[in-house]
Amino acid sequence: MSECMFDDNWEDNLEEDLFPIAMTRNEILFLDDNMTMLIEREGAMNDTVTTMRMLIPSAQLPAPLELIEKIGIAVLQVTDPEEDINTAVVHLNTTEIYMLREICFSYSRVGREQVGYSLKRKFYQALFQEEYERDLKVNKLLKSVEAVQPEE
Repeated sequence: MSECMFDDNWEDNLEEDLFPIAMTRNEILFLDDNMTMLIEREGAMNDTVTTMRMLIPSAQLPAPLELIEKIGIAVLQVTDPEEDINTAVVHLNTTEIYMLREICFSYSRVGREQVGYSLKRKFYQALFQEEYERDLKVNKLLKSVEAVQPEE
């Protein structure tokens, strides 16, 4: 008999929303440079989680292998010498977006590109754009109603 090559939660993973986020070469390399792989260490006393690289005060992100793989594929896409592409789309779930936003300081730059600021906007747009646009429409409607109604 063949064994299932998926983990026990593969059906749950299919149901999770993925957000396609287009990222520049510099944004992808910035994320990759600031992540370190989470590893589990089994010890005599208990299981612990640690990282491959030592975390530094400038906030390296301990990331699960699946997230590192997604960013790694994007690195290959934007650095492929045979292709001339400067952006790649990475499909991230909500948890991954929240994890990555932790290393995106708005002042972070790669060269002249404000990668922290632009990534932060892209992440929040993926998560909240519909709600934001709805609120803008509601506020616009409320202002127009207030402008039409005479003050008493």
